[in-house]
Amino acid sequence: MMGQLQKAERSFGRVPGASPSENKFYILAMFDISDRKKYTVLIKLLKRYSCRIQYSVFEAYLKTADIKELLEGVEKIMKSDRYFNPDDNVRIYKMSGICQAVIFGKCDDDVIGLEENLFI
Repeated sequence: MMGQLQKAERSFGRVPGASPSENKFYILAMFDISDRKKYTVLIKLLKRYSCRIQYSVFEAYLKTADIKELLEGVEKIMKSDRYFNPDDNVRIYKMSGICQAVIFGKCDDDVIGLEENLFI
C-alpha cells in the first residue's frame, strides 16, 4: 500500500510591517559544516532565529535588524580561530520579492507564523 504524497504551494518574500523597519523578509539558511562542535554552535544560533526544515536547512521571517544580528553571529563562528575551516559553507538567502515554492512532503500550513520562533 502506498502512502499519499503531500504537495503544497507557497509564496515567500517580504511581509510589510507598520514601518519599513518592521518589514519582515523570508530567509533560507543552509550549511555544510565538517566540525561537530562548530556544527553544534551554529545550530544553536540558527535555532534562536529560525525553524529547522531539514538537518542543515532553516527558514524564518525576520526583520532587517534580526537578519543583521544573525549574519554577524554566523560570521563570528565562521571566522573564529577555534572553528575556522575554508571548506565549510553557510548560505543565507534573503527573499525580498515574491518567491514561490512547490513543496513535496510534509509542510506546515503556518508559514507566516515562522516569525514567532524568534527567541532573542
